[in-house]
Amino acid sequence: MDPHALLQQVAGQLRALAEDAVHGLVRSLPELGEDPSAAGTVLAGRLLAVHDKLPSGNSLVELVRETLGDLDATSPVRLHGWRRAPGAPLGVALVLDDPAGAAGGRAVLGVTPDGPVFDVVVTPGTALTLPQTDHGPWSAEATVTAAQGWDAAFGPGLPPAPPGGSAAIRLRRTGRLTAGMTDGPGVSVDGIGLAVTSEPGTPAAVELELQGFTAAVLPAALARLLGIGGASPMSGPPAPVVLRADRAEGLRFAGTGGLNVPLPLRLNAPAVSSRGAALELTSDSGEPRLAVSVSASAGLPGLPLSVHLERAGIELPVTFAPAKRPGLDPSRLGELFPDGIGTELKVPPISGGGVVRRTSDQGYGGLISIDLGVLRVQAVALFRPPDGKAPTSFLALLAAQFPTPGIQLGLGFALDAVGGLVGVNRRADVTALQQLVGDGNADHVLFPDRAVERAQEIIGSLGSAFPVAAGRVLVGPMIRLNWGGRMVSLSGALILELPAPARALLLGRLLVGLPDPTVPLIRLQASVLGRVEPAVPLVELLVSLSGSWIVGLAVRGELYLLVRGGRQPEFVLSAGGFHPRYTRPARVPALNRLQVDLAPGQGWGLRMEAYFAVTSNAVMFGGQVQLDATIAGCGVTGWLGLDALFIFDPVFAFSVHVRAGVAVRAFGRRLAGIALDFTLEGPAPWHAFGTGSISVLFWDVELDFDVRWGSPPAVPPKAGRDPIEALTPELAQSKAWAAERPAAERTALVFTREANEKLNQGALVHPDATLRVSQRVVPLGVPISRFERRPVPAQTWTIKEITLGTTQPAGGLPSLSERFVPGEYFELTEDAQLSEPAFVSRASGLWARSDGIVLGAGHRVDDGYETGYEPPLPDREFSLWPGLFRFESVFGVSAAERLERWRTPEAAIKVRPAKLSVAATDSLHPLLDDVTLVDATADAWEAMSDRLDRPQEALRLLESWEVGR
Repeated sequence: MDPHALLQQVAGQLRALAEDAVHGLVRSLPELGEDPSAAGTVLAGRLLAVHDKLPSGNSLVELVRETLGDLDATSPVRLHGWRRAPGAPLGVALVLDDPAGAAGGRAVLGVTPDGPVFDVVVTPGTALTLPQTDHGPWSAEATVTAAQGWDAAFGPGLPPAPPGGSAAIRLRRTGRLTAGMTDGPGVSVDGIGLAVTSEPGTPAAVELELQGFTAAVLPAALARLLGIGGASPMSGPPAPVVLRADRAEGLRFAGTGGLNVPLPLRLNAPAVSSRGAALELTSDSGEPRLAVSVSASAGLPGLPLSVHLERAGIELPVTFAPAKRPGLDPSRLGELFPDGIGTELKVPPISGGGVVRRTSDQGYGGLISIDLGVLRVQAVALFRPPDGKAPTSFLALLAAQFPTPGIQLGLGFALDAVGGLVGVNRRADVTALQQLVGDGNADHVLFPDRAVERAQEIIGSLGSAFPVAAGRVLVGPMIRLNWGGRMVSLSGALILELPAPARALLLGRLLVGLPDPTVPLIRLQASVLGRVEPAVPLVELLVSLSGSWIVGLAVRGELYLLVRGGRQPEFVLSAGGFHPRYTRPARVPALNRLQVDLAPGQGWGLRMEAYFAVTSNAVMFGGQVQLDATIAGCGVTGWLGLDALFIFDPVFAFSVHVRAGVAVRAFGRRLAGIALDFTLEGPAPWHAFGTGSISVLFWDVELDFDVRWGSPPAVPPKAGRDPIEALTPELAQSKAWAAERPAAERTALVFTREANEKLNQGALVHPDATLRVSQRVVPLGVPISRFERRPVPAQTWTIKEITLGTTQPAGGLPSLSERFVPGEYFELTEDAQLSEPAFVSRASGLWARSDGIVLGAGHRVDDGYETGYEPPLPDREFSLWPGLFRFESVFGVSAAERLERWRTPEAAIKVRPAKLSVAATDSLHPLLDDVTLVDATADAWEAMSDRLDRPQEALRLLESWEVGR
């Protein structure tokens, strides 16, 4: 839970408690008239008369009585009636008056039920100070100022109101407070401080300070048994713990800004040691909780077994119930189930360990790694139970690693490890996998080393890379090969995500360590992620060199390839990123430059980086060299960079940006330097512009230049031809006109192979086909200024009408689209050429109705069929089984053979298909005796409409035996 959600939860419970308190007070107090002292002020008609004392009420009312007393005539704070507006429900108000009288200033906090709604009203010119007043263990003090007055309302549905003045209210309670068991476990404080502050321009804030906080996570008797110095062994003096709440950042600990703060709690004993403790704010079933967690390790003397616990401890619910005092509820002290449990076993030659921990999605993750001497076995599993939104899901990663040198395969290669991945209701998150590959952490999936030590990051990475997804299944084998005694190691996993739309992912890791892979001088690591999605179609490949070095010099960079078809085709090939002005296509990751750091240290460094990329209409490359040769801020720095862009469509153009400079520095300040930033564009005309600068001590000179020379081409580019010249033959081709078969047949007819071939070739047209016309010469409905990459007069092409039997206006027909290259039809700026996709979808044609199309004459077709059944007969085998039939006593007879015995070689009776007749609906009197021979390509009623003059409702189509005779 985040701090804002936790604040909303606590605020909601406090509002409910305040509303219950106001309802109780309104019921128990008499309704009084208006306060006469409010006349003529902003409180007139709103502030009602004062009550003599605070009556009994719920837990919040009693807490007010404990801190401020009975609010009687001797108290600086009085209880009044409150009606925030005419007709509004009756409420109550706490009023702080100036000791000199109400005319000197007044501050009011009114509370109205049915919300509740809180009103803060301070009369203009108020400057109130409530000196520290003590009431038992509690003390209170306050200051309120509002030169222009302050009138604001807070409640559900009301917009945030800025403070109209300054206010500071502080409550303190001294004395030891304990929540939990007397001898532990539990928590205790030496005092509590509550402060509410508000200033103009800043949101109101509430701070709760727990002074002298200590925690006991073990019972005292158990602590003594383990040899721990007390149930609450703090390594230093108790530190104050401060909780802060405001609208901007939510409810959190002031020291860390989060929902936990470390505690100086240590458990040190011969068998137990802690690795950290924290005080945390959590929530369970809508109830906030305060928890003390400890991460510890424990071992049994004489046994090679140790146990590790992560975030085990105690928790106390924070209650805001009307019948209980607000705060911690010690009667409901509970244990905090550990987030992780790990074990470690060392019994030579067997060793290993395992971890089980809760995950952030309320599931569980586990890891086990065991070295059996002859084999190392690893298993990682993620499990998430159903929660009403997603079904049960799990992910299992299994691996078996063979001892050095592995299983020899020949030519120096050896099989080092095998494994696999299986997931149910899980999917692959490509973005998370790209992040793993980019960070050089592909080994979190591919045979991780030191798995138990890195269990938290491995389980977290698997959960992010393979999140829950209902109905998806993951399966993938893994393998690791090595060569030359593990100088070269290649790991790979082919992960399939099923069912449709299916996709395949290749996750790989190539590691080269020279001359010794244990302590390499050269370490080259290439992490690979490939993706293939046939449904798009899409092929994607990402290679990262993160984690590589050559003799201590870091080598970085990423390579990327994308080939995508479908509605958004794209081609991208890049090594080290893109030109700074290039806009990456959607879902293409940002790439790190190819980079080598030559940095021996002691102030000397040389960094070289480069990139190269190809798109559908441009080539770009560049690089930079940076030198830093300084000691104690004294030395020389220099740089040289290049960014080049070559555009081939719609016309050839290029832009080269060069930057260079050198500077002499002394004690961190520049003494002298020279720099040049230069851009050359061309050709025809050429354009050079940039800035040059020289600086010596306090003298700086800058020169801006912008030079053009040359002229446009003497011969203007040849104009493009008229699109009608290409459009006419395109529409004359048969491929522009197509009759698409329906997705489902209207009848049970099955076409022969010859008929299907003719339908596919267009020689025959299906009777239920949809006619379409489309072309790829020119986009429709948009103005174009180029054709075939050459300029043409601005024009727009559309289809006006289609004639198929009858004329059909194009306005009422659905349109078709095709993919077009923008540069062939539109003028594009240089930036547009970089950012526009390689292909865009534009209108290209229309669907046409079949109204008015004349069909050919019908003809007789043979729609009869026969069913044949011929079961395979097994070879007869000799049997001594005494059957009832004489011949079955010698040979075994199968059930299929018995069935075949009674089957006649040919059908003895053939049923002739019944004739169809047209009869009158009211009498079933035959009107047409035999109408079986109708046009098979048209509706039966249409085929007979010219033979009968009666309406269709008066006729019925029946088999001949059904009609009356």
